[in-house]
Amino acid sequence: MIVAGLCLLFSCSPNPGDTLLEKGRVVAADLDVQGNVYFLDSAYQLCKTGTQKAKICNAVGTYGEEAIIDADNPLEPMVFFQNSGILVINDNNLNQVATINLFADNNLKPGGFGRANDGNIWIFDDNSSTLKKIDRSGNIILESMVLCEKGNKPRKPSQVYDNGLMLALTLPNQSIVVMDANLNTMATVPANQGRMVDIAGKRIVLQKDSVLYLTETFQPGKKQPSKREATVWMESDSRALAMRGKKTLILNNKGLILRQP
Repeated sequence: MIVAGLCLLFSCSPNPGDTLLEKGRVVAADLDVQGNVYFLDSAYQLCKTGTQKAKICNAVGTYGEEAIIDADNPLEPMVFFQNSGILVINDNNLNQVATINLFADNNLKPGGFGRANDGNIWIFDDNSSTLKKIDRSGNIILESMVLCEKGNKPRKPSQVYDNGLMLALTLPNQSIVVMDANLNTMATVPANQGRMVDIAGKRIVLQKDSVLYLTETFQPGKKQPSKREATVWMESDSRALAMRGKKTLILNNKGLILRQP
C-alpha cells in the first residue's frame, strides 16, 4: 500500500528531470554509459541523441523487423532484427560498418540478443533453449547447457546483458537466469519478482508495476535474497527500457523519455 501510494504521488505531476526525446511510437531503444540514447522510430530510422540533444538518424528498415538495440559499447551500437537474423553494427556516428546474417549457417529461433563483453554476440536460441556465443563470422563458439524446457512459442526478443562480471537473460517463461562469465548459473529470479530492465555491476534492475528495484549483489554458490531496493518511481503506463547510473530511459504514452537528476 505504501508503494502504491508513492506511485500515485509520483504520477500526479511530471518529473522535473524528464526530457521527451521522441513522441509517439518507438520500436526499440537503449542507453549507453555516456548518456547517449539510441532508438528506432516508427519509420525504422536508427537515431542517436546525445547529451547536447543533437540528433542523427540513418534508415535501417530494409534489414528486417522486431528489432532490439544494444548500445552497451558506444563505439559500436548494434541492432539485431529477429525476423531476418541480420545484425547491423554501427560506429558512434551511426555509420554502418558491418552486417552479419546470423541465420546463414545456424538454425536459430532467437528469443534473446545482446553484445558479449568481449565484442562477440549472445543469442538465446528458443529452438535449443541454450545461450550461444557467436563470433562476427557467424560461427557458434560457446554454448550453455539447456536452461529451460524446449518447444517454446515465438516471442519478442529480450536483452541479454553481459558486463564482464556476470550475464543475465530472460527465459520464455519470463524468469531471469543470472550466470557467471563461464556460463555457470548463479541464480534464477522468478517472473513474479519483476521484468528485467538492466544490469548494474553484480545486481540487476527489475520493474515491478511502476517501480524500479535493484536486487542485492549476486554471489556464486549463495541463494539470491529476496530483498529489493526501490530506486525509481514512474507513471502507471511507463515501461523502463534501460538504466545507466542515475539516468533512466522510459517509454510511455507520451513517447520516449530520458529521466535524469
